[in-house]
Amino acid sequence: MRAHLKTAQHYSHCFALKIDQLPTKNSDRIALRILYPGMLFGLLLAALGVFDLFSAYLPDEKSALSFSQQGVDTWFSPIFFDLVIFAVGIGIVFKLFAGYLCYRKIFFDGTNITIVDRAFGGKKTTYKEKLENYEGVQLRIEFFQFGFWNRNRYIIELRHKNLHKVAPLYISMNGRNIRKIWKDYAKKLNLPAIVFKNGDITKIDIEDLDKPLQTLAKEGKISNTFDINSPLPKETVLVRKRDKKVIKVSHVIWDAYNIILLAFLFMLWCGLFAFILSGRICPVSGFILGAVLLWLTTLHFRRDKIAVKKDKLVIVHKFPLRNFKNDELFKKDIEAIEVTENPATGRSFLSIYSNSKMVIFGKKLPLQDLQWVRAFLINDIIK
Repeated sequence: MRAHLKTAQHYSHCFALKIDQLPTKNSDRIALRILYPGMLFGLLLAALGVFDLFSAYLPDEKSALSFSQQGVDTWFSPIFFDLVIFAVGIGIVFKLFAGYLCYRKIFFDGTNITIVDRAFGGKKTTYKEKLENYEGVQLRIEFFQFGFWNRNRYIIELRHKNLHKVAPLYISMNGRNIRKIWKDYAKKLNLPAIVFKNGDITKIDIEDLDKPLQTLAKEGKISNTFDINSPLPKETVLVRKRDKKVIKVSHVIWDAYNIILLAFLFMLWCGLFAFILSGRICPVSGFILGAVLLWLTTLHFRRDKIAVKKDKLVIVHKFPLRNFKNDELFKKDIEAIEVTENPATGRSFLSIYSNSKMVIFGKKLPLQDLQWVRAFLINDIIK
């Protein structure tokens, strides 16, 4: 069954609808532990911009007035830097406050799902649907930008053709045990487990949910489609070593968001250098800010690779100066390897699941590369 990849909007980053005791309810909205620190940070950032901007007009010869006048005649103006800092701070506060005003309340009595949806303008709409009319329990991953960091949000939800009736069951920024939690919801609700594979809805029988790839292959429920003579895709490199094979992204892949963030970082670097040269910042503070900016800049040059060893897969983050082990999965525990589309960007990525964890590879790789990597890994695991 071919389906358009449309997804419902959820507000939470930490949510669980407990169905062991009925009736049950929970609210899907931004958490206060994210709202308060985020708004405080935004206000401090805006206040810093305002203070630094108006300090330029203090009648003090050593104040920022002399530097501001010089800055007008140079290629970089500190006033522009202050306005950018103020705008970013106000933008953070507004976005968080607007997000808190929106929420969805989920009610479940064992037979019916009721959703009270409150939009930004304050209007409330109620949707009610029988549990038996839902297609199944869907697991998906949503990427979102959290400042300079790309974060993953793991979502388990009741899928319905009407997006307003899609009900969240579990939302987390931690992928540990996510497949087990997904399977538990499907079993308790007696509904099919659903995933997307190349734009198609795939329903998994409950009795097959706990079987690893090696077992499914022996039962003839998955096929080996890898062609050993197929050429390597253009963005992927395969290195064969004595005790392992390494699959890695050939180069850093940029997108529009990375370019925008790098441009913003470049402005921050320019502002920092201007302040250091003018003496408006002490060497220690300059060193600390420089270290933070260097770290944030380095994040954009990360490449991922998979070390395929005899009995396990190791996911490694490769940076310009050093590699860091991210996670590992034993081959005997791997239950699924899927190419999944990210609805926010339209790009695909590779998800590798065991019962207790999942790892992601190739967030920006072309679809052809991901399909080749998937076939290569399945072949290596079940051969």
